[in-house]
Amino acid sequence: MECRQSLLLVGLLAMVGCAHGFFRGDPVQTFKRMQFQGKRTMWSDVLVGQGPLYAVDRSVELNYPYNDIAASDTLKMQLAYDHEKFSSEWITVSDGNGNHLDVLTVELVYSGNEIHEIRHKYRYKQVEPHEPHPDRITVEYHWISEADTDTRMGLDFLFAAGCCVTVLVVFVTSSDNGDLSAKRAIVVPEYENPEARKPKIKKFLLFDKESEATGGRVIGDNDTESIVTNAEEEVLTRGWQGLRARKVEERPSDAKKGE
Repeated sequence: MECRQSLLLVGLLAMVGCAHGFFRGDPVQTFKRMQFQGKRTMWSDVLVGQGPLYAVDRSVELNYPYNDIAASDTLKMQLAYDHEKFSSEWITVSDGNGNHLDVLTVELVYSGNEIHEIRHKYRYKQVEPHEPHPDRITVEYHWISEADTDTRMGLDFLFAAGCCVTVLVVFVTSSDNGDLSAKRAIVVPEYENPEARKPKIKKFLLFDKESEATGGRVIGDNDTESIVTNAEEEVLTRGWQGLRARKVEERPSDAKKGE
């Protein structure tokens, strides 16, 4: 029983929360009041046809009384939206010197089913004394979704992160290429009779990359996996040139063996 009551209470709270939210096209309750000759009027409803519709951009004509207002009087107006959660400052409609508010742009920032902020922008025009006194202004309602702002920030972050990752990959790749070139090895064949017309390959020797200091070092051959031949000791003690000199000395005996 208690569980059912709890579920019912949660459902009612959810319905109340949804009731306070807006859906696209819902009218947003708007009030206005005027100030002139040192007096202020009471708040009055703005007609649905002249007020904002949730998440719908549109332009309307907002009427205001002018019969009791002289051309030299200063006329101001204040607006309130969404049960007076948001209100504008006192907006000068006419300054008494011929400047009249022509277009009022209302920017409503929202996300989901809630309004978060409302901003106002003004554009005035000069009215000559012989022209009739305006009795209405153009109001442009422009809705701005916070999701668009968040998406733009997210794309900027992804772009910056992608640039950083690209630079890091290029740096790591260049470092790896340097390490591989430093560890490169060469394979040198060893012949049974180098002076023969078609010398027969006895085996292959694997040398470290040649350098001016060592001239290379034997690190393995095709007969063994990890045994280093006597040539390694020769290279380490006498250098690459010493190994070549030893091979030249051994060539006559190798030729006799071939015969």
